[in-house]
Amino acid sequence: MAEPSGSSTKAPELKLPSPAEAQEWIGRPIDGIGGRTLGRVAEIHVDAESGDPQWVVVRLGPIARHTAIPFEHVAPGAGRLWAAYERDWVREAPRLAPDGALTVAQEIELCLHWGIREGRGRAAQVAERGDDEVSAVPAGN
Repeated sequence: MAEPSGSSTKAPELKLPSPAEAQEWIGRPIDGIGGRTLGRVAEIHVDAESGDPQWVVVRLGPIARHTAIPFEHVAPGAGRLWAAYERDWVREAPRLAPDGALTVAQEIELCLHWGIREGRGRAAQVAERGDDEVSAVPAGN
């Protein structure tokens, strides 16, 4: 069947939550593959220059270990958040302090874990900055 005149087969553009909307995620559970809880959102880290959300910091358990999942890899729904990752893979991610700034080197390490290769996505955004330069900060700062 032919497409009606003026229609498009282009997929709708996804709109990411604003920084203020993302701040409302703090404290919410985040689930992974199979509905297993990965942890709870402890913080949202934003780009130190633009203020755009970049990382969802997840508290992994009662020992208070934290890691970060790329912001665009997390989706809200039904009062919870979802990330298409196995729990073990999330627990193997680099650790960080939830209320501390991230350097370029730390972000590159996170990017590599999540499969964001050099020259792509966040890795490309921070590539021109120095390794020790602060590139992401908690949204509340």
